[in-house]
Amino acid sequence: MGEEDAGAKEQDPAEIKNTELSWPELILCVLGALAALYVFLVGLTLMGDAFKVLGGKGAGNLFSAADNPVAGLMTGVLSTVLVQSSSTSTSVVVAMVGADQLTVGNGIPIIMGANIGTSVTNTIVAMGSIGNRIEYERAFSGATVHDMFNMLTVLILFPIEVIIKAIQGEGGPLYWLTYEIAGSLIKRDKGDELFTSPIKTITTPVSNGILKSNKYVIYALTLAKPAPITTQSMNPALCSNSTHAGEDCSKYYCVGSDLDKQFSKISSSGYKKLTKCGDFILDNSGKPCGKDKCYLDAGAYYEKRVTNGEVVKDGFLKDIGDVGAGIIGLILSLLLLSLGMLTLTWLLKKVFMGKARMLVTYSLKLNDYLAILIGVGITIIVQSSSVTTSALTPLCGLGVLPLIKMLPLTLGANIGTTCTALIASLVSLKMGAVQIALVHFFFNIFGILIWFPAPPMRRIPIKGAELLGLYAANYRGLPPLYIVVVFVVIPGLLLAVSETWKASVAGGVIFMLILLAALGFFEVLWIMGIPGKTDPLSLRVLPEEKREECRQALEEANRRIREGVASESENENSKV
Repeated sequence: MGEEDAGAKEQDPAEIKNTELSWPELILCVLGALAALYVFLVGLTLMGDAFKVLGGKGAGNLFSAADNPVAGLMTGVLSTVLVQSSSTSTSVVVAMVGADQLTVGNGIPIIMGANIGTSVTNTIVAMGSIGNRIEYERAFSGATVHDMFNMLTVLILFPIEVIIKAIQGEGGPLYWLTYEIAGSLIKRDKGDELFTSPIKTITTPVSNGILKSNKYVIYALTLAKPAPITTQSMNPALCSNSTHAGEDCSKYYCVGSDLDKQFSKISSSGYKKLTKCGDFILDNSGKPCGKDKCYLDAGAYYEKRVTNGEVVKDGFLKDIGDVGAGIIGLILSLLLLSLGMLTLTWLLKKVFMGKARMLVTYSLKLNDYLAILIGVGITIIVQSSSVTTSALTPLCGLGVLPLIKMLPLTLGANIGTTCTALIASLVSLKMGAVQIALVHFFFNIFGILIWFPAPPMRRIPIKGAELLGLYAANYRGLPPLYIVVVFVVIPGLLLAVSETWKASVAGGVIFMLILLAALGFFEVLWIMGIPGKTDPLSLRVLPEEKREECRQALEEANRRIREGVASESENENSKV
């Protein structure tokens, strides 16, 4: 591609004049693009809250099923899709490991699954370019290169970790590397909290005015429900004639620091009304729970605020409940996303097309490893890989960010998003929490070392993304089908296999064999073709002639961009 760019002809001055904007027009377009980007980011933030409200409790309960590697991997995928945030799901895992509710070994597959689940957001965003076939192909390829990298990395690292754990009993390379590093880190001083993301600062007031979720309800659901303990010795003078918040002194609840922290954040007013055991309970010399907090009414609080509590916390949709608020919030977020995306793309096209050749030239000259560092830096600042990759997807669709440069920026975003949980874990300095946060970091480092430095390996995720973009451009219904199948149906089926296996080994084996047979049958048809037919099914779905035609159309569109020709006919020819 670099050689083609070097040999590209110079742009005609008349064409530059036609495509370049005057300074007032340029300023208006830039301001409009910033406003559209703001609307897009508000929609993205609102979508995350809507998904938390709709699926947050389900995501919280999912973690209880993560008692084997396959279930853990699928739990990570589904929980991240449900809450639309890998930061939330990984933070839950860090909290659970820190509270000894989940082992590091069982948490590793969940972290891997969360990496797959987080790539769904920019895949959804790519559908904003559906009106233009060429841009749709570029955008979907740019979005799914994230998917390809994460899935391929899991395909390599997951079996290694599981097999070595089965042999050795603790874990694989990820486990032991992070174990040694965490052991050295926790001997040092505690870290500081990360600064507040500027993206959150500017978008949260608007999105919270519509819908604000209470993620601490989700966190509390992942921790063990406090169990009542019958007292052996109460203070008769204080307890004989009084009850407290519906609880008597005959039982009390011990609440660990992690759950107590979630209690305080779920509802500060309700938390203040919790009745401490104090002098009411005399067990263990007046310290019935040791280092844990002791409350007389923690069970009632958990039932009211967590089990039966609402995830929706504030906003004008608050009073219509989780389901109603979640659905309306999701619809509004999709409208904002679509409006912001379409407007942003249109304005970016006006701003960039006159300078497209220069931008492509600069992006192609950008060192790949520097691009990774840029992706890391941007994501640390905005504290969301979804925001980074989603903002880059429209540029990929326009063709000003080539796919070969989208990959390193995406890899940098993957590393950047691990920093939030890592620094948060250093604040508490619990061995397990620090270790599982390091797992998230080194999973991405190992993936980069496998798939990026060697050009032949690098081409694998790129070719996979290009193939998905090709099919998306020719079958507009493929992207939503892809999202549902890859991020919901397949994880759901594998989780069902895991649950069936636990209920009945014979039933689990039969269910698994049926799924494997169906997968094998489909693969044979796809590769070999239907008996009596000569071509593989993949070529009949999209014949080689059509593939070649699409490749030529894409190359012609890219050539025009490299030459700086903003031709109106490109839009007409690329619409189907």
